[in-house]
Amino acid sequence: MVEAFEIDSDAKMTETDPSASIIASSKVLVFIDHNEKIIYLWRGAKAQLFKKLMGTRVAATLSHKYPKYRIRPITEGGEPAAFLDLMGLPRR
Repeated sequence: MVEAFEIDSDAKMTETDPSASIIASSKVLVFIDHNEKIIYLWRGAKAQLFKKLMGTRVAATLSHKYPKYRIRPITEGGEPAAFLDLMGLPRR
């Protein structure tokens, strides 16, 4: 099971559809993969710096809620194979 949230510049989490169609360069997104116990913090290349910092804060807060989960920060263009598979995207 995967939960997805968009992060705004106030560190507010808005639940969103966990599909590849929501990924846009201006966004910061958090994907919680409950099967693998990973919190992915995805930061778009054109996302505002402050929004990226708020994403880091949200991921840290989530790590307290899910202490056995690892946080995996991801920069757009540097997505690991496991993330691409999770999102149903082709590997590069």
